[in-house]
Amino acid sequence: MSQVISMRDLRRCFDGRVPAVIATASAAGVPNITYLSAVHPVDDERVALSNQFMSKTSRNLVENPFATLLLLDPLTYSEYCLTLRYERTDRRGPVFERLRDEVDRVAAMAGMQDVFRLRSADICRVESIEIVQDHDPSPSDASSRQHASLLAASAELAARLGRCSDLELLLDVALEGMDELLGYRHSAVMLLDETGTRLFTVASHGFPVKGLGSEVAVGEGIPGAAAQRCVAVREGSLRQMQKYSRTVRRSFEEVGTVGPGLDVPVPSLEDARSRVAVPAMVRGELVGVVVVESPIPVAFDDDDEAVLTVVATLIAQMVDLDRQSASDETTDAPAVGPSPATAAATGEGECHVRFFPQDGSVFLDGDYLIRGVAGRILWSIVNRHVQTGQTEFTNKELRLDRSLELPGYRDNLDTRLLMLKRRLDERAAPIRLTRCGRGRHQLHGPASLRLELHD
Repeated sequence: MSQVISMRDLRRCFDGRVPAVIATASAAGVPNITYLSAVHPVDDERVALSNQFMSKTSRNLVENPFATLLLLDPLTYSEYCLTLRYERTDRRGPVFERLRDEVDRVAAMAGMQDVFRLRSADICRVESIEIVQDHDPSPSDASSRQHASLLAASAELAARLGRCSDLELLLDVALEGMDELLGYRHSAVMLLDETGTRLFTVASHGFPVKGLGSEVAVGEGIPGAAAQRCVAVREGSLRQMQKYSRTVRRSFEEVGTVGPGLDVPVPSLEDARSRVAVPAMVRGELVGVVVVESPIPVAFDDDDEAVLTVVATLIAQMVDLDRQSASDETTDAPAVGPSPATAAATGEGECHVRFFPQDGSVFLDGDYLIRGVAGRILWSIVNRHVQTGQTEFTNKELRLDRSLELPGYRDNLDTRLLMLKRRLDERAAPIRLTRCGRGRHQLHGPASLRLELHD
């Protein structure tokens, strides 16, 4: 007796987001085969197909309402063939919105948000489902985490975070705890910048390269998509989706619709198969995004999103509290000038600091360090040190420095200083920053700094 397959048995085929293949034919019998960006179950008998630039497929469905759909299970690599019958086309409503979210994620991966838009959702009835190839999952495909213990592990992590006294400690405890308690081996925290248009990496764990200070635009990639919509975004088959998005992008570049862009060097696994990004929010406002990756396909589900949402919320609350205390703690604090005690803390040798004001880029002894607000902060600090011998600085002093181009309503100064400190430590730079009190920071470096302003 042949095995009866239901739509519910194909859940991973939809969640894994491996591009499906659809075959249609015109009224004259001319075939057409193409990939679909997204396929979602409408109910136990129907599926919705994304339609953004498939004019031939849509035309064929109207002329000849039968199609064949090939789905792939991203975990077992089993293949299923669905026979479809076209019923209608939706251009609004909940099914359309759900598909649009999926298509927007693919667009974000390709950097094509302006041209890669859902036009409609074609609703088809599933007439039959057949197994083309059936494979059993191998033990290596299974996740090592036990979801039954997620609640207890989440409670322990929340307790650890509650004992943290500052943001820097909380970030370390959060990412290490996510690894130790929840099994999330590779994670990062990205915060929203002063303009609200970009995310910057302030902490990472488990990646070959920490990528501190790396940036991604809101709306681009999975982290950017989560930030733009303020909802969790996950992909269970990154290799397939990245291949598909690159193929689509190349087809548009060939006709001159968009131009090639540069990859953003955010922390990432070379063999990443799954990624989930969860927005960190407080009082209804976006603070940043927590990103987790795995080399296992379809590694994350709704339970993971729920757990990560709790972690992201705790991080957002601490970031918000840190910003509030940072804005208050130096209101009455006097500026700290040079003193023999602090001046004696510098080391030996010389460091060449090169600064590009166009984008705030800083190079130390010819090696690129960082750019943007963090770069301008470091340039301001080393300038003051060279001119006056000052080695201690306050948040209040830095906020009064107009060259930093800080906005008045949300400057992210303390988190930028934290990122700068971590970046200097990561690169084992000859210049270091330490926190020596509330809103106070100390510069450590060689006996001599040679500054070069590059116009």
